[in-house]
Amino acid sequence: MNERLGLFRMAACSYAVPLGRLLRVIDNGRVEPLPLTPDRMSGMLIVDNRVVPLLDSAGLPGVEAGKELGAGFQVLLATEYGTIALPADTTVGIVAETRGKWIAGDQDVTGFLPEYFYYRKNRFLVLNVDDFIMDLVRS
Repeated sequence: MNERLGLFRMAACSYAVPLGRLLRVIDNGRVEPLPLTPDRMSGMLIVDNRVVPLLDSAGLPGVEAGKELGAGFQVLLATEYGTIALPADTTVGIVAETRGKWIAGDQDVTGFLPEYFYYRKNRFLVLNVDDFIMDLVRS
């Protein structure tokens, strides 16, 4: 692989997503709660007069539920099933994978690659976008 990754953090955890799946990062987007949504969805993000589902922060490993509404950013991702938004406290930036290194993971996290990406002494879980969404749909 010779890919670029978009890096972001939520709570104390760090995540990466292949740049080809990263559509946009929204700074303090307009989030509307929506009653009767599945547990893993916290509401809807309004982007360019479109409605994008915002996933609950508990869908990200290591993050507790309810953190998404206080997040300063929303990361919009393209999936096989449409656009989704993930919450983020901070964005780290975009980096070529050659700037970091891949290390075998010590745990199997559904929806994420089995390897970690290390960059500037930080370990990033790398999202496998379609597997992540399929796991959410199945649960």
